[in-house]
Amino acid sequence: MAPRRELTVGVALLAVLLAAFFAFVGYHKAFSPLAELAQHRVWTLVLPEPAGRIVGWSELLCGLLLLGYGAAATRPWAAAAALALIANQFVAAAVHAFRGEADALPQNAILVGLLALVVLAARHDRQQPGELQ
Repeated sequence: MAPRRELTVGVALLAVLLAAFFAFVGYHKAFSPLAELAQHRVWTLVLPEPAGRIVGWSELLCGLLLLGYGAAATRPWAAAAALALIANQFVAAAVHAFRGEADALPQNAILVGLLALVVLAARHDRQQPGELQ
């Protein structure tokens, strides 16, 4: 397998795992009772409930769009979703830091790093068209 193809396959698998994660957390933010969300220190509880639910729905949507990394035609949508989720994680990290929940920050940092890999790989693919993907 060519190195570029290996990169594409590896990042596509990473995108699937990230999609599953954000589908899971997005579902809970969108549908779980607030008392359950409080038990897990969900950062969206600092928002009015409708806004927190919208964040959950946006995570669900971005998770779905991340699945598009596997196809060249939808890869830009996956990269855009990854950028939106990076912004989401920066806000989450700020809220956790403000609330004194420093133990949540490594998860935010890891997610930002993994999402950045998706964005960078998608950008790399756009700059080198024409090879078998």
